[in-house]
Amino acid sequence: MKKILIFLVLLSVLTSCYDEFRLDNEFSSVAFSSADGGSNETGVLWRTVVKGEGLKLDAGIYLAGILDNKNERWAEYQLDPSLLSGTDYTMLPANYYSLSNSSRFIIPAGETVGKVSIVLDSIQFLNDPLTTKMNYAIPFKLIETSEDSILSTQKTQILVLKYINKQEGFYNQNGDFETVAPGGETLNSGNISNVLKGSTIYLDSLEMNGLMNLIGENYKMKLHVNADNSVSLEYSPNLEVDNSPKNIALDATVTSSYVAPWNSENAVKSGTDPASSAFTDQILAWGNYGAPSGPAAENWIEYDFGSTFSITMSEVYWAADGGGVVFPNKSYLEYWDLDLGEWKILYNNNVVNGVAVSEADYGVIDTGNDPDKYNVTSFDKIDTNKIRIYATPPAEFIGIHEWRVWGIPAPVGYESSPIASIVENGTNTYDPATGTFNLNYTVNYAFEEYTTNVSTEMVWRNRIRDGVNEWSTLIYLKIEITCQEFTFNS
Repeated sequence: MKKILIFLVLLSVLTSCYDEFRLDNEFSSVAFSSADGGSNETGVLWRTVVKGEGLKLDAGIYLAGILDNKNERWAEYQLDPSLLSGTDYTMLPANYYSLSNSSRFIIPAGETVGKVSIVLDSIQFLNDPLTTKMNYAIPFKLIETSEDSILSTQKTQILVLKYINKQEGFYNQNGDFETVAPGGETLNSGNISNVLKGSTIYLDSLEMNGLMNLIGENYKMKLHVNADNSVSLEYSPNLEVDNSPKNIALDATVTSSYVAPWNSENAVKSGTDPASSAFTDQILAWGNYGAPSGPAAENWIEYDFGSTFSITMSEVYWAADGGGVVFPNKSYLEYWDLDLGEWKILYNNNVVNGVAVSEADYGVIDTGNDPDKYNVTSFDKIDTNKIRIYATPPAEFIGIHEWRVWGIPAPVGYESSPIASIVENGTNTYDPATGTFNLNYTVNYAFEEYTTNVSTEMVWRNRIRDGVNEWSTLIYLKIEITCQEFTFNS
């Protein structure tokens, strides 16, 4: 076994030591590189320049089939806008850039790569907001060469360009926060330690993918570095994210005090709108006909959401057949009080079918009993995981076609409440020498009176450009293998 291993090592060394004896291929060719720079698209190369680090880059082709290029070689090209048809890219305006050679790649003797330099205009290019994303492209097509052929599968390249500022990248954030009541009482406090990503949105402005200790579409923050390296802050939620209340009944678990064998509890969360209150298809409704409590007795139906939601509105569409199932003369809502662990009647600031209803009007808040429509009850936000309708008919029993409850997931903790704005409450600076932001701001919430004071330091650590990860400290490892005379004794 030892001799075999020695032989394999020797074979590997000899192979690498005598590469100079390899011959050129019979035919030579030129082609664009197959690198994509992170686009994951064949024939599309993403390239990025950094504002303040030069607006120049190279487009290039390579020579194949020749190991030792002793002659100058060339390939003619043209810009072909038709290559962009059917793509998401737009031709880069001609006044945004200049080319060192408008028609030819030159491969110098001794080289295997031919380049054309692209110089971007610092005014036109940088001041177009579209150039911070992969929007504009230069479509190259090789048409003629001094070599035997142009590689057919790599004769075109869509070079897509954008810029980023020096501040773009990932940041190690460390700091602390304190959430305080209007009177100054501390409600919560803690440390912040996470990684945030900053993306260029324009010139010297970034959009962070989070603030405080929160990351996500609803917690974005804009940072603008001013000429004196002071920093302006702005809350920047994703307006495309729909945070409006949804019908959370659709995923709830339904139970009731009693359901008739021919009815269904789950029918009340079908998600379809009834045509009328007529009890024509009893399988598609809930009813309590034959309940042990007897006719004209109070009964209930309940939603368990499985987690906590902030609810603001209930809509119930009653069902009746004009006989054994009738409309209620009294109905109201209860919710599960998470703090007390008990059911509580819902009283506060209610509106039923567009009319304000006070506790004195009913003693409890009636949900309405109009036929052939949704009876709508709106109320102040309540955080709960369960809600019930209690209903009493004047005689016989009751039924429901559809019951909708509108809400959003309840925040977990003070700081995850919906944010209204952020306000600077101290010095905010950027240190270009160390790539460090020092930020001080207050978070104001949309539905709460308390606020959160934040103080953090964000230190630049890396960014990804052209598919390559660039770190603040680069460590290079160089390994050299030299060919030497070896003597093996066995």
